[in-house]
Amino acid sequence: MKPAWRRITAAALSILLIWPKADGGFRPAMPTLTELVNKPYLELLELAPALKFSSKEVENFRQQLEKEKEREEKRLEQAEQQLKKQAEQARQQLRELNKRASRDSEEMTLQRRKLHCQILQLESEMRQKKTEREQGVPVAYENKRAKLDLIEQWPAKKREIEQVLASGRARERRYGDVEDIGIRKVGEGQEKDIKLGEDAIREMKAYGLVPPEVEDKELKAYLQQLADSIAANSDLKVPLRVTLLASEEINAFALPGGFLFINTGLIEKAEIESELAGVIAHELAHIAARHGARLMKRATIANIIYQAAQLAAVIFTGGALGVGAYYALQYGFFGLGMVLNLALLGVSRDYETEADQLGVQYAWRAGYDPKGFITFFDKMASEKGYVKSASFFRTHPPFFERIVSTFSEIAYLPEKRGLKVDSSEFHQAKERLRKVIEENQQERKKRPTLRRMPECEEKSPQP
Repeated sequence: MKPAWRRITAAALSILLIWPKADGGFRPAMPTLTELVNKPYLELLELAPALKFSSKEVENFRQQLEKEKEREEKRLEQAEQQLKKQAEQARQQLRELNKRASRDSEEMTLQRRKLHCQILQLESEMRQKKTEREQGVPVAYENKRAKLDLIEQWPAKKREIEQVLASGRARERRYGDVEDIGIRKVGEGQEKDIKLGEDAIREMKAYGLVPPEVEDKELKAYLQQLADSIAANSDLKVPLRVTLLASEEINAFALPGGFLFINTGLIEKAEIESELAGVIAHELAHIAARHGARLMKRATIANIIYQAAQLAAVIFTGGALGVGAYYALQYGFFGLGMVLNLALLGVSRDYETEADQLGVQYAWRAGYDPKGFITFFDKMASEKGYVKSASFFRTHPPFFERIVSTFSEIAYLPEKRGLKVDSSEFHQAKERLRKVIEENQQERKKRPTLRRMPECEEKSPQP
């Protein structure tokens, strides 16, 4: 099957359907704004120059999106309240059960277990609704607004890029010296960050904020080799150490000094190797540009951990507090996490935009199609139910500036033939990961635990 972006032109053309005109001729049927903001960014890139919408139409649609967002948030809030009410009813039944006798009969024991399972399930669904409402919905609609801005502004930006290229001034943009990657000066003093990263990891582990590592030689070797190939074509000046974490969250994050953490969920979600390479390149850009080190000048590790611990109890979507705290922490380190606000830490959006540009360059220089990061971005944007994609977009928010910056950089890069899209090694690693996860799940079931929990049937999350 061809990669998504190799099917873009055909898909874009298929949208402009041919319809008969009153005089017997034909005219293209213009897709609506509602249809367009639900299409992939790469497809919009192809379509935007041919689209014609008035400023009034765009503004009216912007207002429509805001109303839709408010309705969706209200719907989720009502669903959350209904679940809360059901949970309280179940707890009331527990209270009534406790009044019946000093000891449980066999029938009471079964009824109690059923109520426990019901309460746990309802509370899990409440956490999911809360995450959807507070994290997912704002991201989903910001993503649509970014696409609307792209429709409106990309044609002019594209003409500007073409003029810059024609005039020979492409290298005048910041980091325009792509042929000098590895020689140029980006993030001077990276070696000073190694101890900073080591200290951060030690403190994170001490607070129980890191999920368990996946100890599999084949997977670790593949990821280290892939990351090293990108690092060798980047501005990174420190050794790169890659760790694979056992977590379903679709994310990765980097710490100062060359420490890269990749979640198993990210590998599972990526469909082709260039998507995984694009995310890795983006994270390496954060290390090379010393973004984490600059952040820590404004907020100490201890302060970030303290904030993370406070926030963890209300944002985690799994059953373990440690995992929730870990994800709360990640955003502060420019990883892919959930809750710490960059504005709170005194950091602007510029770091993410800069990492997008450098990441595109590193993937391209390493021989990977840099569109991979965008196709993965789109995949996350179209994730159903918001919850799984919430953490990804907390640190890869769909700002219009970022999208345009990424598109622009791809347009500026010199043409390179044979860019890598996928590999058999990647799919072998995915299959190996699937087996490792299955083995780990079976092993966990056999382990004794001090935590007494009722044996409940697993239920799928509510959509």
